[in-house]
Amino acid sequence: MFIYTVVNIGSEKSLKEEVALKYPELSFAYSRPGYITFKDNSGKFNIDSKLNLVFARAYGISLGRVKPENLEEEVSKYKADVTHRFSLISDEKSGETANLGDTILDIIEVKEGEFWLGMRKVYPESWRVVGANPNLQLPEAAPSRAYLKIAEALIWTNYEYRGEESVLELGSAPGGASYAMVERGFKVYGVDNALMDEDLLKNPNFKHIKEPMQKVQDADVPRPCHLLVSDVNVLPSLILSQLKRFMSIRPGIHTVFYTLKIGDKISVKEVLKHIDTFKTFGFNEVRATQLPSNKSEIMLYGKK
Repeated sequence: MFIYTVVNIGSEKSLKEEVALKYPELSFAYSRPGYITFKDNSGKFNIDSKLNLVFARAYGISLGRVKPENLEEEVSKYKADVTHRFSLISDEKSGETANLGDTILDIIEVKEGEFWLGMRKVYPESWRVVGANPNLQLPEAAPSRAYLKIAEALIWTNYEYRGEESVLELGSAPGGASYAMVERGFKVYGVDNALMDEDLLKNPNFKHIKEPMQKVQDADVPRPCHLLVSDVNVLPSLILSQLKRFMSIRPGIHTVFYTLKIGDKISVKEVLKHIDTFKTFGFNEVRATQLPSNKSEIMLYGKK
């Protein structure tokens, strides 16, 4: 039995290290940019097995490599609720968004003329879209690429806007994520000592709290406050302390989206340890992933 994974191009090394740490019974088998397979040496993994992997956007049971001339014949041998076809070398993709509990047959072109088949199951923490990538485009009016991160995070978690929800965003400048949330109906309070996008400042659903997050007091925080979003490039320990502080100020915060900055200086072990710390904040549910648009960041999601 082999396991296939879809990974952000450039993060293959991190995924291999994560698998070695968490699942030593899986040994590396094959790799192309954005695609890695592992051999199950234990015989315990199947289509219903859940893998807790941060650096894999999707995973499942590998059905093997297929020659282009035999592709359709091989595809016809398998039954799934949804079929997803996508290429890792082009933008070509097709298939409907899956539902929770569906099985997906992935038909993946990993290089020109080389196709691999795989079957995966959709869990609450799974991407339901083709290629585990919604391929969002940055709107011209968006102040920054932070727009993509929060937009992808909302899709990844299948977050449903409940109406009249308020968000406290730490590190909001220049306003990419705030723009995405306001666009979706949220009322956003952006905390940042830097300047915000001028058009965003004119939006009645956005308020700029022009202070460092450490100086924001109870009176500055919206009542009620439902979501806490953080995308700040400072020491993780500082961010975590601030997240805890704001959650204590507003116990009604039920959801947290937190971007952890990573890179060459932070090992995979340290990333996993940081996620374990995040889990101690009293959430009923915690997930972590590297979003498609994240090159050097991990998105952590906590839900009460």
